[in-house]
Amino acid sequence: MKKMKWFCCLAFCICAMFTGCGKHIADSDKGEGTAAMAEAADRFPEKYEKTSDSGKVKFHCQLEIPQNMTQAIPAVSAEGLYCCDREKAWALFGEGKEVMEKHEIPAEEGREPSDYYLFADDENLGIDEGISYGSGNSQYYLNIGVQDPDNQAKFAQDEVSFKSSGECIAEIKSTIEELGYHSEDFLFGCYPLSFQTMRELEEESIQDSYLKEEQRKESWSQEDDAYFIYAYQQNEGIPVFHEQMSIAKSMAFDTPDNAPLQAIYSARGIEYLTINSVYKFHNGEDLVSLKPFEDIAAVLEEKFENILDDASYEVTRAKFYERVYLNEAQKYETEPVWYFEVTENGAGKSVVLINAETGKEIFLP
Repeated sequence: MKKMKWFCCLAFCICAMFTGCGKHIADSDKGEGTAAMAEAADRFPEKYEKTSDSGKVKFHCQLEIPQNMTQAIPAVSAEGLYCCDREKAWALFGEGKEVMEKHEIPAEEGREPSDYYLFADDENLGIDEGISYGSGNSQYYLNIGVQDPDNQAKFAQDEVSFKSSGECIAEIKSTIEELGYHSEDFLFGCYPLSFQTMRELEEESIQDSYLKEEQRKESWSQEDDAYFIYAYQQNEGIPVFHEQMSIAKSMAFDTPDNAPLQAIYSARGIEYLTINSVYKFHNGEDLVSLKPFEDIAAVLEEKFENILDDASYEVTRAKFYERVYLNEAQKYETEPVWYFEVTENGAGKSVVLINAETGKEIFLP
């Protein structure tokens, strides 16, 4: 009997011990699981699909955000503009060339002086906070709108063989490093420009009276093959909505022709390079709390639901930006924003900006 009691007691203790361990493990798993769920809830969705109750507003977009972005990001301030190295800019693009004209504009408060040079053979160079350079051939590329987003899809189907896109981007990165910029601060994109397509566009432009006959290039050849390269600045992985994009609604589009860095690189080398509106940022220790995306989307939905018309609106793009703009005192301010592209009745496209912290719409001129 005593033996039986001892066995039962031992079995009870063992059972209690394992039950206690099991409870401890379960609580630990529960704690980790809760933390993981909270972290997941703090992240933004990969895509957003929704149709309003009336059917008037439809969301169909991937969220373009830094990887693993949460609803709390570091506070950011813009302390001013990065300025190109003027001496290096001259060494790269002006040294030893015949100057036909030179124009100088004195510096205004908080700005650099502006120097503009016209060289022989229609080559030109402008230097202020940024840089603009154009070879004698650059006018032919620009005249037909190689950077125009309406032509991007047409060019993207082309192929050129003088170099790969990666090699040309590497050359541009090397050049901007020499000019005093940091290539890792930019997000690059590009597409090819074949001489056949450029020749077709030039002919169309002349036929449509956008170009005059005397602006026609004498001939197009494989030597004119090129890449159009563009880049937006980024800070901590977040792209920058620069001040020029806030001038007007028509300037607000996230397109190659609005990028602060644009270049044309041909078989001859750099044909065109422009860099402007590149900022020095300070990342603070304080955090900015962002509204959940669903709350931001609700603001957009309400905006279009309240328009008294029979149109339908589809949100096709949602991208997170750090916006830099000049306040009334002409000082730089920053704010996190959601950039939306919206089509009306499947056609006309517009941009809507909403402050990601406050949820208020930003109205551009």
